[in-house]
Amino acid sequence: MIRRILGFIMLFIGLSGLVLSIGGALVTRRMVDNVGQGLDQSLRLVSESLDTVLDTLALTKTTVGQVNGSMTTVETTATDLAQTINQTRPLLDQVSQIASSDVPDGIDAVQAALPNVAEVAGTIDTTLRVLNNFRIDQSILGFPIKYDLGINYNPVTPFDQSITAVGGSLDGIPERLRTLKIYLNVTDDNLATISQDVLNIAADLKTINGSVADVQPLLDEYTRLVTEVNDNIRQTRANLTDQLAQFKIVLVIVFVWIGLTQAAPVYLGWELLRGRELSDTR
Repeated sequence: MIRRILGFIMLFIGLSGLVLSIGGALVTRRMVDNVGQGLDQSLRLVSESLDTVLDTLALTKTTVGQVNGSMTTVETTATDLAQTINQTRPLLDQVSQIASSDVPDGIDAVQAALPNVAEVAGTIDTTLRVLNNFRIDQSILGFPIKYDLGINYNPVTPFDQSITAVGGSLDGIPERLRTLKIYLNVTDDNLATISQDVLNIAADLKTINGSVADVQPLLDEYTRLVTEVNDNIRQTRANLTDQLAQFKIVLVIVFVWIGLTQAAPVYLGWELLRGRELSDTR
C-alpha cells in the first residue's frame, strides 16, 4: 500500500514536471516574443528620439554659426563706429576753434572797423550826392547847354547809415558764438565717453563671441556621441531577432532537459503503482 502511495506521488511529480516543462517552453517563447517586441519598440522610439536630437543639434549648430557671424559683424561695426567717433573729435575741436574764437574775433574786428568805414561811407555818400546834383542847364550866346555827369545816386538810406546798421546787426553775436565753446567742449567730452563705451561694447561682444564659438566643438562632440549611440541602437535592433531566437532555443533546450529528467520519476512511480520491486526492473 505504501509503495502504491509513493508510486502515485512519484508519478504525480514526474507528470507535473513534464507539464510544467512543456508549458514553460510555450510560455517562455511567448514571453520572449513579447519582450522582444517591447524592446524593439522601445529601441525604435529611442532611435527616433536620437534622430530628433541630431536634427536639433544640427539646427543649433547652424544657429550658433549664424549668431557667431552676426556678432562678428556687430563687433566690427561697433569698433568702426568708435573709431569714427574718435576721429570726429579733432574736427569738432577745429569747429569749436573757428566758431567760438576765430569768427567772434573777426566779427569784433569788423565791428571795430565799421565806424571808420561808416565815416568814409558818409564822405562817399556826400560826394556822390553832390555829383548827382551837378547839372548845367543854361544858354550861352543863344545856344542851350545841358550837361550832367550821368550819375544817378539818391538812395533812401544813406551809405554810412547802412554801414552803421550792419555793425549794429552784429551786436551780441561774438558773445553768443563764444558761449558755443562750452557746449562744444561738453559735446567733445560726450563723444569721448561714447567712443570708449562703444569700444567696451565691442570688447564684450568679442568675449561673448569667443564663448559662442567654443560651443560649436561641443556640439560636434555631442553630435558624434549621439550618432554613435544611435548606430549602436540600430545595430542592436538589427541583431535583436537573431539573439531572441537563439535565446528561445536555449530555453526550449533547458525545458526539454527538465522534462527528460522527469522520465525517471514517472517510470518509478508507474512501477510502484504496479507493485513491482525496483530490483526487478534491473
